[in-house]
Amino acid sequence: MFTPKPQLTSETSLDGPPPPTVHIPREVRRSIKVNEAYSKALDEHGPVIVVPRHGRDEYVIDHRYAHEVLTDTKSFTFEKAVFDLLHLGFLAMFDDGTFVKDVDELVEKNVQPRMNSIIDRIFPVFESYFNRMEDELPESSKSYIPFPDIFYRIQLAVAHAMVVMIIGEEQANSEVARHFAAVAIAMASLTGMHENTHEWVRFPKLWVLLNGLSAIFFTIIPRFFYQIVPTLWKTRKQHLQNGLTARHGTFVPLFDILLTKHYHERNGIFALVGFFRCVIVAVGVIFASIHQTVVAGFWILIKLTEKQDEYLPAIQHEWETVNPAGEALTVNKLAQLKLLDSFMREVLRTKGDSWGPVRQTTKAVRVGPYVLPKGAMCIVLIARAHQHPDNYGTEGGKFNGFQWAEKDRPTVQGAPDFLTFGLGRWACPGRQLAIHEIKIVLYMFFSKFDLKLRADTFRVTNTINTTSVAPEATFLLRRRLNAGFSTAAV
Repeated sequence: MFTPKPQLTSETSLDGPPPPTVHIPREVRRSIKVNEAYSKALDEHGPVIVVPRHGRDEYVIDHRYAHEVLTDTKSFTFEKAVFDLLHLGFLAMFDDGTFVKDVDELVEKNVQPRMNSIIDRIFPVFESYFNRMEDELPESSKSYIPFPDIFYRIQLAVAHAMVVMIIGEEQANSEVARHFAAVAIAMASLTGMHENTHEWVRFPKLWVLLNGLSAIFFTIIPRFFYQIVPTLWKTRKQHLQNGLTARHGTFVPLFDILLTKHYHERNGIFALVGFFRCVIVAVGVIFASIHQTVVAGFWILIKLTEKQDEYLPAIQHEWETVNPAGEALTVNKLAQLKLLDSFMREVLRTKGDSWGPVRQTTKAVRVGPYVLPKGAMCIVLIARAHQHPDNYGTEGGKFNGFQWAEKDRPTVQGAPDFLTFGLGRWACPGRQLAIHEIKIVLYMFFSKFDLKLRADTFRVTNTINTTSVAPEATFLLRRRLNAGFSTAAV
């Protein structure tokens, strides 16, 4: 078995040159050769390069220093970096990274301990959406029907589930779910999701400003602050009481918990400020819990459809063993889906993400032979970390969907050679929920439908940002012709 090479550590001396600046042409950054170009530049110039992009200097970090950069919380900050990279400065109304910490703490302390009750509440939501999709297809037909909007359908299902988790079942309906989905899309756009393909080359900062204002004033404010917040204000006392009486492990909407921290026992203007702080944090949770989950799930759905002849029979046999037809999926059952989990991890490893974890230096710091200045935005090239021979030997570019089940390395487990969900203190706190939701979505699709990709293909529209921008694909669906799951290839 191949053993990855150990990570490198830097000297503490600040006596060293700055990293070299490498210009990677815009047309290359928009092509399928983008990761190859960045990786070649790191091979030629050392473990850190400075790449001017979107009107800023980005310090691209080699895979060998991923652990050092991502786990050193004294020399590198996540909070400031994420605001700058994702254009979220307008949310920094609570200085010193409090907004990011609020979102992280809310998920870490209130989603993980309540995971069982959350999954029990949101599984019926997914079931309802997929039942309605099934009703759209004729019974006993061998013909496939094209569904060009599968991504949006998944987005609505996840958004509805997050309505339940964030503000409660009483306010959960398809209209509110559409508002949540629209806010998640707007937030993704605001954070520069299409920056690589849509920016104005001569005026990148003006593009960021207008793009952000458009998202805020044409979507986020009317769809959330006008449509949802008034109801939250009217029912704030009920939400607060529910939050105050919540017991550990029992289900309670996240907004109710926020009120107990920021609104409870405050009066006048302080109560109003506390309430809107809860609202702002809720917007952050909506973005974090919907868009990235749906994009990752869509990628995995495409790949499992594409590779179903090789992998689906064994995965379906696992489903049938763990969760007989007609039963609800629970956290315990989802955790037993080892083969599906392994396939998911392999898709996330190999789909070609360029960027993942981001950090910003809090002071001048040395990485390898180079000295980075204070305020340097550092991004690990995770496409390199996920396939480089240092980490994977000669097998890095090969897709092996079940290897992680054999190695007992679940998708939720990060490492310097698997950085999809980050590493260290600021690893994604909601990754377990996202993984559970994606497993539910995949289970629903392949238990109810036979699937194919139109022309057996899909198109990557933003090669440098496959993390946030889903590929384009049209699915062909029909109701499953055979009851139960096939186990022929197990």
